[in-house]
Amino acid sequence: MKKIGVLVGLTAMMVLSGGLRASAQTSFSFHMSSSFYAGSAKMPAGTYTLRQNDEDGSLYSLQNSAGTHSVILEGRQSSKASKGKPEILFNRYGTTDYLEGVETSTGNSIDISGGAAEKLAAKKATAQPHTVPAA
Repeated sequence: MKKIGVLVGLTAMMVLSGGLRASAQTSFSFHMSSSFYAGSAKMPAGTYTLRQNDEDGSLYSLQNSAGTHSVILEGRQSSKASKGKPEILFNRYGTTDYLEGVETSTGNSIDISGGAAEKLAAKKATAQPHTVPAA
């Protein structure tokens, strides 16, 4: 009888921890009026959704609303404090934008790993940070 109680308790903990992971999933929608780089992928202007992966919290999928362009990106918790409203962070080098990260409404922020194109652009110019509102 005692073994059944332990088994039930362990099962309940696994179910609850799975539910907590699912509720921690992060998703942001935003509109970008020009093309931009996300990692090493060039994305056209449009409306996008950035979602944290259910299986691996360090991976994010970015997809446009038409479903024609998508990319998997690596992200990590950032030490930057957010301003309390969700915003998508970009760096502009010349006339080209590069996805940098996300400031969340919960006070956390996420850094998105850049690609080779951004590293090359950073050697030639200074980044001009700007933001786009997120929902």
